[in-house]
Amino acid sequence: MNETSMKLREQTIRSIAEILEIDAATVKGSDRLREDLGMDSLGSLELLSSLSSELKIDLEVEEAMDLRTVDDAVEFVARHVSPEAARATVGGV
Repeated sequence: MNETSMKLREQTIRSIAEILEIDAATVKGSDRLREDLGMDSLGSLELLSSLSSELKIDLEVEEAMDLRTVDDAVEFVARHVSPEAARATVGGV
């Protein structure tokens, strides 16, 4: 995993942890957003809004609602952000 991918992963996990009010260090890639972490549909929308705002990207609501795991969320974000934008927007991570 390259540095940009790691930063996107950290940013996504940090956003998930903030929304769910849990310790980011306890979040694993295989954790299921709903079943393991307790994220509901409102939390999913909040995550989408947070990541869209922080990374300055447009994310599709319909696709985001199908995310099952933390790794799915990380891959979803990575697919929607260009490498240049990722370096610029998560440079402080």
